[in-house]
Amino acid sequence: MKLFDLIKNIEVKETNINITEEKNNFEICNITRNSLDVKVNAAFICLAGTKTDGHKYIGEAVKNGAVLVILEYKPEDFEEVIIKSNTPYVIVQNTRKTEAELWMTWYGDPIKSKSKFKSGKIKIIGITGTNGKTSVSYMIKQILEDAGYKTALFGTIKYIIGDLEKESKLTTCDPDEIARLFSVAGNAGIDYVVMEISSHSLELDKIAGLGIIDIGIFTNLTQDHLDFHGSMENYKRAKAKLFRMCKTGILNADDEATRDIIDLSASKNYLYGIKSRADFQADNIKYLGVNGIEYDFAAINTDKIFKISSPMAGGFYVYNTLAAATAGYILGIDGEIISGALKKVKIRGRMEKLDTNTPYSIFIDYAHTPDALENVLKSIRIFTEGRIIALFGCGGDRDKIKRPIMGRIASKNSDFCIITSDNSRTEEPVNIIEDIVRGISGDKFTKIIDRREAIEYAMDIAQPGDVILLAGKGHEDYINEKGQIKHFSEREIVYEFEHEHRRNS
Repeated sequence: MKLFDLIKNIEVKETNINITEEKNNFEICNITRNSLDVKVNAAFICLAGTKTDGHKYIGEAVKNGAVLVILEYKPEDFEEVIIKSNTPYVIVQNTRKTEAELWMTWYGDPIKSKSKFKSGKIKIIGITGTNGKTSVSYMIKQILEDAGYKTALFGTIKYIIGDLEKESKLTTCDPDEIARLFSVAGNAGIDYVVMEISSHSLELDKIAGLGIIDIGIFTNLTQDHLDFHGSMENYKRAKAKLFRMCKTGILNADDEATRDIIDLSASKNYLYGIKSRADFQADNIKYLGVNGIEYDFAAINTDKIFKISSPMAGGFYVYNTLAAATAGYILGIDGEIISGALKKVKIRGRMEKLDTNTPYSIFIDYAHTPDALENVLKSIRIFTEGRIIALFGCGGDRDKIKRPIMGRIASKNSDFCIITSDNSRTEEPVNIIEDIVRGISGDKFTKIIDRREAIEYAMDIAQPGDVILLAGKGHEDYINEKGQIKHFSEREIVYEFEHEHRRNS
């Protein structure tokens, strides 16, 4: 891509490039933030990260062939590595925001561009919040598809664009991948992209290239990611950034953070809720145990009421379905279509009941925050005839404050806890487990570091009518221990143990 085309949409504070002379309009072959990846004719972007600062590596980037340097400030060696080498440079206010914008330009502004399939821009629905993002995104995708719209989904479990599916590594991917996915979506004639938007991506301006988002949805705010944000206030402000980018906001009226987020927003906002008076409410709620939930969806100040039912069990799925139904309603989709769509949605690793031939039940859920774990356990308690056996751990190199809180919640809301490993990363699993145990009251728990052994132990001690909850991994089919990632499927372990048990009995 030619230089002038690449930088045409960014705000430049200072540059040594004379854009009136065509000779300066040279070819850029690549954009990178890693000086080691710089090739001849590459543009190097200096990002100030939490561990290092890209401005320290300008000299290395220039030596490797960078023909353009994009930076926020002039480092001490600026004269030596930029001026003396006569390297073209651009100083911008925020290199992270600029990177996101440059990648969208690199891929031809796919959100705005017409394709051979359709005219007009791709509409974007972004979901943020501590819990519920994945569930709400799948529900909205189903509603839109049942209404006849071609819909893509970018989220924690996978990216789905038509028949193309790819496992994802992050809730919200990096700017280059976001732009590439939107390019694929544009070429596929996608009408809507439904995407999960993490607080990390908002704080790091990963989605700055998206421009105006059509609908933003806020699910809830509970303790998580304090290792990154530092405080709940910072965490909340990161979430609020989405609603300065949206035309329309849909927020949980029953969450304490909502009012503050609205105060920080620039969008037209609607509220959904159960307890507080809201624009859209769930009335006459019925909890059907393992068979899910049902309620009346009511649009306040109108006579619009229709029935919602979902196979997803648990009170928090009232909120998730309500958020999705509200989005569908605001988009003008018929209530029967919304209701029909929500009946279909089952999500891998979210209150997923495994199909076992055992006298006890086994559920897998992604719950890895205090609030999520409490919600899942309370939902299971409603329909459990016997004991609840809660198996869980906490991730390493992450928020340590929540570990004893998770222990306290699990011991309070279950009958027996099995504390085990869960993506310990570079930490020692035994240390993480001891952090969790500090919050446990009573002695109805055991510690088993190896997660496979822990699952097998849970199945060994389970009695008729019991429910085993395998919490924390959800859809994941790997485990990260001592910095090594290896295959690990809880489903496979359960079915292997069940098969072996039947064979030996």
